Amino acid sequence: MTSKRFQLESNYSRTLLPLARLWRQAADRALSGMGVSAASGWALVQLGRLGDDARQTDLARELDVTGASLVRVVDQLVAATLVNRRPDEIDGRVTRVYLTQKGLDLFAEIERVFADLRKDMLIGVSDSDLAIAIDVAERLAARFTRQRIVK
Repeated sequence: MTSKRFQLESNYSRTLLPLARLWRQAADRALSGMGVSAASGWALVQLGRLGDDARQTDLARELDVTGASLVRVVDQLVAATLVNRRPDEIDGRVTRVYLTQKGLDLFAEIERVFADLRKDMLIGVSDSDLAIAIDVAERLAARFTRQRIVK
C-alpha cells in the first residue's frame, strides 16, 4: 500500500507538465489573437521583462533556445520595427537588443492580455492558495537548480 504522501507527490508531479503546456497554449492563442506569432511574442515578452539593452545571449537563455535559432526571430522583430540591435560598446562580440517604442507598446499590450488570462484562469483561487503555489514552485525550482538537474 502506498502512503498518502507518495500519492500526493505523484499527483502533484503528474499535473505540472500538462498544466504548463495548457498555460503556454492559452498564452500562444492570446498572442495569435493579437496577430503575433508565438516565437515573436515570447521574444518580445522576455525582452521586455529583461529590461532595456539586454544581451542577445541572455534573451536566448530566457527563451531556452540557442543563440543561432534566436537570430531569425530577432531579424523578424527588427524588420517589424519592434526591436533594434547593436554591438556592445565594451565587447563588440556581444549583441545588445532592445525594444523600440513600437515594441514597448506591443509588449505593454501583451502584458495586459496576459494579465487578463491570469485573472480568468485563477478565478476561485484564494490569495493564500496562490501564495502557497508560488512558494512550492519556487522551492522546487531552487532545488532542481541546486541539484543541477536543469541547466
